[in-house]
Amino acid sequence: MKRVMVAAVAAVAMAMTGCGMDKGEPFRQGFPHSDTVKLNLPGNKAALTGEGQRRDGLEGQTSDFYKLTRGVTATVNGAGGAVLLLVEKITDYPPTSVNQNVAVWGPHTDALSPNTYKFTVTKVAENQFDYLLEAKGKTEADSAFRVILSGSHVSTGRNLGSGTFLVDWDRAQTLPEHDKNVGTASYTYSRQTAGADVSVDALFQKVRDEETNQLVDVNYKYREQPGNGGAFEFRMNKNWIPGPGVEVLTVKSRWQQAGAGRSDARATGGDLPGPATASECWDSGFASRFLNASWLTPQTGNYGAESVCAFPTAEYAP
Repeated sequence: MKRVMVAAVAAVAMAMTGCGMDKGEPFRQGFPHSDTVKLNLPGNKAALTGEGQRRDGLEGQTSDFYKLTRGVTATVNGAGGAVLLLVEKITDYPPTSVNQNVAVWGPHTDALSPNTYKFTVTKVAENQFDYLLEAKGKTEADSAFRVILSGSHVSTGRNLGSGTFLVDWDRAQTLPEHDKNVGTASYTYSRQTAGADVSVDALFQKVRDEETNQLVDVNYKYREQPGNGGAFEFRMNKNWIPGPGVEVLTVKSRWQQAGAGRSDARATGGDLPGPATASECWDSGFASRFLNASWLTPQTGNYGAESVCAFPTAEYAP
C-alpha cells in the first residue's frame, strides 16, 4: 500500500501545480492528520538498542512486553499515518476544483503510472466533513473509480477533532499497480484539544500476518491522558501453537508519563489445554523488574516482586 500511496501523492500533486488561486483552505480541516491518530509510547535510544543494559538474565534487560507494545503501536501508526500523510501532501496543493461545499484534488495520472487518483472533501455541516480517496486504472472509465480511503471528520482545530475512517487494501489490490497488503483497517479517534484525553481504536480485518501468512483479525484500543500516561490493548485471533485451533491473545499495557509500566496478557481457546496468563512490569528506564507467567516458576523464569510495579494488580483486556 505504501508504494501505491506514494504514487498517488506524485500523481495528484502534479495536477495541482500552477492551478492558480487556492480555494481549498476551508477544506483542509475536513480530515484528520497523521498526528491526530498517532499513538504515543514513552521511549529512548537505550531502550530500543539495549545500550548500557545488563546481559546476565531477563531481569534488568529491556522488557519484552514493552518492546511488544512499542512494536504494535508502530504498526498501527504506520497503517493509519501513512495514508493520512498522503492526504496531507496532496492537499498541500490547491484543489483542482471547488464547487460550493465540495473540493476535489485531481483526477490525475502520473506519466509513468497505470493508476489515476482523486481526493474529494465534502462539507456536510459546520465543521463536519466527509472525504474520499479514489483510484482507478488510467484506461478505465470514470465509473471504475473505487474508494480506497473514506471517512468522516468533525474538526475542532488543525490536527484536532474526532471521526472515523476506513482504509481498504482489498480494493487497492484491484488496481493495476498495488502492493501485497490485503484486508481493511477502520479507525475511530478523538483528540478534541491539545491537552484533552486521546482515544484511538483500530480494527484490522483479514490482514496478512507476515510471520504465518495467515489472514488475521486484530483489534486495538489506545487511551492517553496527556501528562498522566496511557493504556493500550489489543486482541488477536491467530493459530499460535501447533494444531488446527485458533487461539485468542489479548494484551493490555499501561504506562506512566515517566515511562514505567505494566503489561498483562492472556491466551485462551484453540489448542490450549486452559487459559495462559503472563504479567510483566518495567521501570522508567524500560528495564524488566517483574515477570509472572502461568507456565513458569521462580526456578524456571519468573522473577521480581509485584510490589515494584507502577500498577500493582493485573488488568486484562476483554
